[in-house]
Amino acid sequence: MSDLSSDQRDVVELPLGPICVTACAGSGKTRTAVHRLYRMRQSLSDRCGIVALLSFSNVAVDTFRTDYFALTRSESIGERSSAVEIETVDGFLTANILRPHGYKAMGCNRTPFLVGGSEPFLKGFKVFGGVRSHEIGNLNANVRNGAFEFSCDEGYASVPIPSTNARKVIDKLGAVGAYTHSLGRYWAIRTLERDPYLLRALSRRYPHILIDEAQDIGPEHQFLLEMLIKNGSQLSLIGDPHQGIYEFSGADGHFLNAYSAREGVSPHSLTVNYRSVPIIVEVANKLSGRSDAADRVPPSSLNGAYYIPYKKAEKDKLLEAYKSMLASANVAAKDASIVCRSTNWVEEWRGGGEAQGQGIIRSFVEATIRRDKLGRFDEAFDKACKGIVGLLGQEHGDLVSVLKRGVPRATAVPLRRAIWSFVRDADSGLPSGRLLAKSEWHPLLKARLLVLLERLVTDFSLTLADSIGQKLANKALLDTPITELSDLVSSQGEPVHVSTVHQVKGESIGAVMYVADRGQVRNMLDGTRTEIGRIGYVAVTRARNLFVLAVPENCIGDFESELVACGFSKAGSS
Repeated sequence: MSDLSSDQRDVVELPLGPICVTACAGSGKTRTAVHRLYRMRQSLSDRCGIVALLSFSNVAVDTFRTDYFALTRSESIGERSSAVEIETVDGFLTANILRPHGYKAMGCNRTPFLVGGSEPFLKGFKVFGGVRSHEIGNLNANVRNGAFEFSCDEGYASVPIPSTNARKVIDKLGAVGAYTHSLGRYWAIRTLERDPYLLRALSRRYPHILIDEAQDIGPEHQFLLEMLIKNGSQLSLIGDPHQGIYEFSGADGHFLNAYSAREGVSPHSLTVNYRSVPIIVEVANKLSGRSDAADRVPPSSLNGAYYIPYKKAEKDKLLEAYKSMLASANVAAKDASIVCRSTNWVEEWRGGGEAQGQGIIRSFVEATIRRDKLGRFDEAFDKACKGIVGLLGQEHGDLVSVLKRGVPRATAVPLRRAIWSFVRDADSGLPSGRLLAKSEWHPLLKARLLVLLERLVTDFSLTLADSIGQKLANKALLDTPITELSDLVSSQGEPVHVSTVHQVKGESIGAVMYVADRGQVRNMLDGTRTEIGRIGYVAVTRARNLFVLAVPENCIGDFESELVACGFSKAGSS
């Protein structure tokens, strides 16, 4: 543990018990959490107990697993030192509650499975909001004052749903074994309330739970954790309230802040940023009101925080200016990102294109765009899987979940390979996006899909849906190439990754450009009191060497003095 700082070591070596660590961006939360997990497991005398380290993203979990098992190889391992569980919070609920026990509360006769919300069979599970019906994929089950309230997302707004209407369709969906992400937490709570013995058994099995990125704990997760605490589990949290960017789901960092003051909880802090150069740390401090220290010495190449004006109609000029700054900063394009507030802006700036078609065909159009234009083969596979599920019988509604889990391995892995071969091969599978959508791409897709479906029936005993021909109609397809539009990331040279701020949360990136509108710049400069302000803070603190804020040219004069006071310099001024 010689690579730990004194502050990190103080946290790691604390005796067993609930702790709350407030950590600034770049403070080594991952390293601290992994070493703390190792020490907790070594200190636990309970031979039956498991220490759980939970987070909120698969990327974080993969990093924790890699680092933890590297640590166990380098340290002297005692008995049961490997008895840990590293998982996402929702993965923990799925593995321990929903999959083995959820069927009892849901009233189904099968293992419950997750749906994304766009599966074709969900058309029969719409929820009525009093004026019109809503997709169940947009239905949220939120805990308020110890009881569930229901709402549906409408863009950035939320429409209340009468409890009777919501529970009726939730129970109907539960009876077939399906749940969405939001409803998974609902059913986990219902299952534990129905079975107190299971709750006691879980607390006995997991006497200590450590949660990373604890600012992302929402009301439903908090409710579940409080149930475990009341039955004996000891909870430790580590996170940064200024990075709470999931307020739309109730995760605003409130639980993390309040937990540090709870009786019996030991509060600690990490205040040294090991990621970013000093100027970026200075900007982050101005935005958050913190006084964190920078550990790094700035390089001789271009570094720091800059603002640059842009016109939406001249995206290529902005990209070329950014790439020029990357060259001056000695940052490769593969170690740089362009981030936006919303997925709509991401699609617009990276040139995803407007997807054509309707229903199932639209899923394959979106898969083509992601494969041929964006190089996102994982997303292309997911989109194609959803389209294929729509062509199968309703009893195969859990196919996407089966493919992701790879269980049962004997059938799931070969099936995944068959679909993957179809998705990646433009010559014999999913046709090229350069073809004319209606007259060239669609006939090839239809013919090749029928061949694939025949194989799925023959080799995997899957059954087909009725009216395949109607489901594969070419409605709303244009006779233009699917991927004809130019985009921001396909200019000369190596492409730069474009994503939402939420997608890069937790990452350390050489250079980041945050493309913002007037309101987002205003909220960012106003600090981290609002979710939009915290999104700006997260964008800033992802960058190691270079951060660039792209400000609309027509309002740059409104913010210039504030930007300079905050620590920014104008791009090209030095």
